[in-house]
Amino acid sequence: MMNQCYLPENSNIRELVQEYGNEVAKVQFFNDKVKDHLDILLGETYVLPEVLNAFSQFSAALAALINPNIAFEEGQVREKDMTNKFDIYDKYFEVNRVQNMTYGQFIQQYLDTSAELINEFQYTSMSRGEIAYILKGWEAANLILLRKQKPTTQHFSEKKIIEVAPKNNEARALYRWKLAHHGFAVFMVFSGHCFEKAIELLESNADDALLADWLDKGAHLFRATTACMEFGNSFTASVYRSVIRPDMSRANEEANLPNGFSGTQNFEYVKWRKLKVKLLNAIKHNQAELSETIMEKVELFRTYYLEDMHIHSIIAGRMVGIEKSLLQEGMGAKKGKPMKITAGDMLRMMAQMREKEVDFIIGK
Repeated sequence: MMNQCYLPENSNIRELVQEYGNEVAKVQFFNDKVKDHLDILLGETYVLPEVLNAFSQFSAALAALINPNIAFEEGQVREKDMTNKFDIYDKYFEVNRVQNMTYGQFIQQYLDTSAELINEFQYTSMSRGEIAYILKGWEAANLILLRKQKPTTQHFSEKKIIEVAPKNNEARALYRWKLAHHGFAVFMVFSGHCFEKAIELLESNADDALLADWLDKGAHLFRATTACMEFGNSFTASVYRSVIRPDMSRANEEANLPNGFSGTQNFEYVKWRKLKVKLLNAIKHNQAELSETIMEKVELFRTYYLEDMHIHSIIAGRMVGIEKSLLQEGMGAKKGKPMKITAGDMLRMMAQMREKEVDFIIGK
């Protein structure tokens, strides 16, 4: 049975209460391991057995950091309202909202989710390039958590790896599908935080280097969400059609949603998207005064933002083929006639909309 995912009530790092145990020391230790594995993946070409061995060692090193019982005060974990589309989505993906969440609680959740991903990587068909994007996301997230913290040298000894993934093939596909959404959510929280910081700096004409750093981190954290999407689909189309889609359809019918499951019910994505719009507007407003260094980081985000939708389209084509998404099926049923375009068609149309949205960055 997979770990539940606990996230801040309003999906914002700023709402976290400043309270630590030894969690910051754990982040420092994790960050050192992330840097080691970036060197492995980005610096050398490894044959597959060596890559798998490296991640097995990574997983063993993290085993001592994870899975203590996260202590919550009575009433801190908010009850779900099943008339709320976000709570319906959260229930399916085993996500819980925490009021007055502490930094320590959030960090422990972040480490638990990260360790689960690392342990499962070695059993998937994910490319090393996509794994490297997740490592870059962790690097950015770690630096945010370690900001203004004194470096620590605490060492954590290896322990036996806690195997959470089920052995059954169908159950394991569902496990990966939901775990990917946990990773996606955590990276979205961090990326949104970076964009908030960048917006403030754009509006105050503050330090270029600091602004560039927040934009860079925000872009890499967003790209990590795309890689999580790849992780979540690391099984065949037949498994998606026979296991994942029917499971979501059942949850959709139980919840009686007017349309099918979609990103519009993903609270982290909706919050992030609002910040993205605000950030792009601030960039457009100030573009004439922005330095080349800043614009390079803006262009990096543009590249990842467009790539995200193209990768999403490829995954939809591979998994869904000529079928409709659950959202399209729901909309078609509502209108009394089926939609003719496929899920892939819809995503390619959305990709074109994204290109128009960010054309101003490169002066089109």
